[in-house]
Parts: sequence; structure tokens; C-alpha cells
Amino acid sequence: MLPSGLIITQPTAGALVREPVNFLTTVPKTFQTVLIVLEVPIHISLQASYQWNFGDGTSRESTLPGAPYPAGTITHVYENSGEYTVELRVTWSGTWRAGAISGPINGSIRQNFGRNLKIYPADTRIDR
Repeated sequence: MLPSGLIITQPTAGALVREPVNFLTTVPKTFQTVLIVLEVPIHISLQASYQWNFGDGTSRESTLPGAPYPAGTITHVYENSGEYTVELRVTWSGTWRAGAISGPINGSIRQNFGRNLKIYPADTRIDR
């Protein structure tokens, strides 16, 4: 029922050490749906928060899903080459409404997404 999503990186196939990698997800910031319970429509409104784990021991929390280049609202720089597993945890919280009655949803719903990212060495060569 919740929207699924992907982790997108720019560059898409891999990146260089010490160069920024842009991250974004297709999971939207908000989600609304209607559930029918005992023939009563229950309107659900959810807000997402995003916790990025970049696979190198660093993480970042945001209320934004990231944005394509050049906006780059979620970026990270890797200091070492290698294969990293990037993980994204989306936590949903929100409210419900049934007619004139409404309230907060107790608890939260979590989704986890992941992908591998290759970081390549950036060999420096100075010609004289």
C-alpha cells in the first residue's frame, strides 16, 4: 500500500574518491490514501522522513528525498575506494480522519531500501 522506491545516485554507475555523489529517492515526501473500515472511509495522510546510511560509517537524516543535479540536496563524499552498500530508511508518520473526527497515528511505519555503489580510485598524475 505504501509507495515503493529506489535509491538513485549521480553519477549512476560509480563515482570517484573525494568527488561528491548526489543521492535521491523516488519515495515521495507525502502519501495519502483512503481505507474502508466497516464501510467508513478513513483518510490517511503520511509524511516521510529519510535516514541515509552511506555505507562508510556516516549517515544523514532529512525531510527531503534528495533532488537531481544541480540541486543536490543530499550529497556525500567518499574518502576511500571500494564497494559500499547505501541504505535508506524511510519512516512514515501521520494522521487519520473519519468524517469530522481525526487524530495522530500512534507509532510509525518503516521501509528499508538499499543499493551497492562502487567508488573508484582517482589516481593523480602530474606531467612535467
